[in-house]
Amino acid sequence: MKRSSRPIATGLPILVAALTIFLSGCGTVVNRVNSQYDTTIGKKRKTTNVYQRSVLPENLKRVAVLPMHKGSYGHLEMDLIEENFRLELVKRNLFEVVKVSPETMKEMFSKERYSSVEYLPTQLIANLHSSIAIDGILLLDVSYFNAYQPVGLGIRAKLLDGNTGEVVWAADEVFDASNPEVSNAARKYYKTESIIPYPLQSTQTVLHSPNRFSKYVANSLFSAIYLQNN
Repeated sequence: MKRSSRPIATGLPILVAALTIFLSGCGTVVNRVNSQYDTTIGKKRKTTNVYQRSVLPENLKRVAVLPMHKGSYGHLEMDLIEENFRLELVKRNLFEVVKVSPETMKEMFSKERYSSVEYLPTQLIANLHSSIAIDGILLLDVSYFNAYQPVGLGIRAKLLDGNTGEVVWAADEVFDASNPEVSNAARKYYKTESIIPYPLQSTQTVLHSPNRFSKYVANSLFSAIYLQNN
């Protein structure tokens, strides 16, 4: 009796690799499979170093995003990274986001950027409130930056109540693409929540571009802001 021949399933290598992962529990195998098949098997990094009041103020409807403070990286051009943070916050639809330019800050306060850890001018919030009718301000600091593979970005953020000046939300995180949990989360973000200009492009490219990586960082950071009904 002639034995029938069947074509080998194209997905067999992936199945075998997946079984190998579960049987071996070896992180090296996971990384190899993720790289070879552009998958994101394994743990994903989440933003956890966060402070938030139990409920954000109900009047927090319109928030000013001040120019990003770059600290020791002030000599670097980060306009695209700043814009990515603003756009990712807008996508969260938590409140109306108002961009304040360095030029406006310079004109109003004789200083373009303020750090989240320095003393702010007493009239900063009041003047912004009277000029652009904001209910809060968001301060962003770059605490770590690496433009070369593996890329990395550290951000310290504080959201202040425009009426009281109190901190209602804050986060301080460093995202290092050499960490498998970070790389998995970044590539997962590009697979599910971002628009890749070239659909056939590997998600590994997010780990090579500081600008693309910053979109993931901003998304992860702002996903840790919770409203009362969340």
